[in-house]
Amino acid sequence: MHDVAQTQTTTLSRRALYERVWSRPLSTVAQELSLSSNGLSKICDRLMIPYPGRGHWSKAAAGRAPERPPLPPTPEGVEEQIVIGGARPASRRQRTRFSTEQRREQLVDAAAEIITAEGLPALTMKRVARHVGISEAQAHNYFAQRKDLLVALARRELSAMEARRRSEIDRGHDRYTKIALSTMAYLREAAGRGALIQVLTQSPEVREALRQEREITQQADRRQVMSNLTDTYGVPSDTARVMTSVLTAVCLRAGRLVARGKLDLAAAERLTLAITMTGNRDLMRAYRTRPAQDGD
Repeated sequence: MHDVAQTQTTTLSRRALYERVWSRPLSTVAQELSLSSNGLSKICDRLMIPYPGRGHWSKAAAGRAPERPPLPPTPEGVEEQIVIGGARPASRRQRTRFSTEQRREQLVDAAAEIITAEGLPALTMKRVARHVGISEAQAHNYFAQRKDLLVALARRELSAMEARRRSEIDRGHDRYTKIALSTMAYLREAAGRGALIQVLTQSPEVREALRQEREITQQADRRQVMSNLTDTYGVPSDTARVMTSVLTAVCLRAGRLVARGKLDLAAAERLTLAITMTGNRDLMRAYRTRPAQDGD
C-alpha cells in the first residue's frame, strides 16, 4: 500500500520556492513539501535557487543576517513551474547543461555582484558557488583558487574598458578628435566600472598576477603615441616620452578620482580634456615638420 503523502504533489514557481526557503529554515520547508533537507537543497541547486546556509537563522534572530542574494534568471531548459512530490516526472531528472565558458562567466558575474555589494573580503568560493546554485567543489572545477576567479574578473573588466576606449578612438577622423574620444571613453568607463577595477587592482594577488601583461600593454600604447608624435610632428623622442607620461598620468589620476566618487564625471571630462588637448596642440604646433594626414 502506497503512502498517501507520496502521491501528493505541490506545484509552485521558482520565485515562490525562493521566497519559501528564505522565509523559514530549510528543514521546515522540506517537511512541508514531504522532502528531506538534502533533497530540497538539491532541487534548489539544480534550479539555481540560492538558499540560506548554516547559521543563517541564528544570525537573523540576532539581527546580523547578511542580505539574501537575488534570484538568478531561469536557467535554459528549466521550467518556471516546479512540480514537487507525487510520481516523479521526467522533468525532475533534467539537468541544466552549461558549457565550461558559460559556467565560468556565471561565476565571474557572481563575483562582480558580491564584491560590488559587500567588498572584496566577502568573496569566497563557497559564497560565489551558492550565488549561482552549484556546490563549492563544482566551482573549484572552473577556478582552482579564489585568486584565479579574481584575476579572471579583473582581466574581463580591464579588457572591456580598453575595448570601449579603442572603439571610440576608431570613430575619430583626426588626432585631436581621437584624443578627445579616447579620454572621454576612459573616464566614462571609470565612472561605470572603475570602482570594481580599483578594488581588484589594489589586491596584491591580482596586481602581481596582472603586472607583467599590464606593463606590456601600457608600454605598447605609449610607444605608439610617442612614435606618432616623433614621426608625424617631429617631436624629439625624449620630449615625446615625457609628454606622453605626463598626459597619461593626468588621465589615470582623473579616472581614479572618478572611480572613487571624489570627482564628478562632467568636471573630470572638462579638466582632463582641457589639459590633454592644450598640451597636444601646443607641442605639435611647436614641432610640426609636415602637415598632419587624415587619421594622424
